[in-house]
Amino acid sequence: MGVLHTLDLENFKSYKGKQVIGPFKRFTAIIGPNGSGKSNLMDAISFVLGEKATSLRVKKLGDLIHGAPIGKPVSNRCSVTLNYKEDDGRLRSFTRSVTGAGSEFRVDGKVVSVQQYNHEMESIQIFIKAKNFLVYQGQIESIAMKNPKERTALFEEISRSCELQQEYDRLKAELQKAEDDAQQNMNKRRGIAQEKREAKLERDEAEKYQHMKDELAAKQRQLYLLELFYCERHGKQAQEELASKKKQVAELEAAKVCQHQTDEQVSEKQKLVKKAQRDNHKLEKEIADKINEYVSLKREAGKRSGLMDMQLNSMRQEHETDRR
Repeated sequence: MGVLHTLDLENFKSYKGKQVIGPFKRFTAIIGPNGSGKSNLMDAISFVLGEKATSLRVKKLGDLIHGAPIGKPVSNRCSVTLNYKEDDGRLRSFTRSVTGAGSEFRVDGKVVSVQQYNHEMESIQIFIKAKNFLVYQGQIESIAMKNPKERTALFEEISRSCELQQEYDRLKAELQKAEDDAQQNMNKRRGIAQEKREAKLERDEAEKYQHMKDELAAKQRQLYLLELFYCERHGKQAQEELASKKKQVAELEAAKVCQHQTDEQVSEKQKLVKKAQRDNHKLEKEIADKINEYVSLKREAGKRSGLMDMQLNSMRQEHETDRR
């Protein structure tokens, strides 16, 4: 890493005319009584490194010209040139000037824009926005008094990691999206694995069902063949039995006809018997009537016989009386 070699000051604050300070070593201490210009030297370094006027203890950049604060500027411009020595011994110069038209920036004597100037500063690891090159009086205590969050912000500025905040947020969002996608894919993979297991179970069940169905069809074919074999084997016997049954049916039909005729004869006989029974009953009734009539006549005859006997006895008594 390079080092600050010399500073060329021209009409900058308390440094009138052209002044060359240096060469500096890697560790250099600047000492002196109050008012000797120590702070102005610090301001010169800050100025050439790109600090704003508010950090240089002036209200405007024009006040940096020697004598301007008291209204007696010695010139219409001032400048500070920082000569930077690379590790290989090569010198580079950075010049910042204050003119009536504003600020002017030069790198190795060539006029450049402030953006190009800052870019060249960054090439030697000096980051103006991060303020990683100067520690002002009282700033050490303020750093010590910062809370962890504030110190972290300071370190981010010094390391320039804050410049990568947008990139960090973008990458973080991409990481979060990638993690979400990975989790979603994992869940999808688990779902697919579960569906695969379920599909395998369904396939196994379907294959088992098809196997059982095939076995059932085979058993049914065997059953049909056995039934066919049985039918063919016993078909002749069944035909013989059928012929025998037909013969028996014919005999039964003939017997039924004879039975029918016999039934008609029996029916006729039954009719004759019933007629004879009716005649017999009628005869019995007539006999009973005759007997009753006979009994009545006998009773009447008995009565008449008794009466006649009484009359005969009466007549016999009268005759005997007459004879006497």
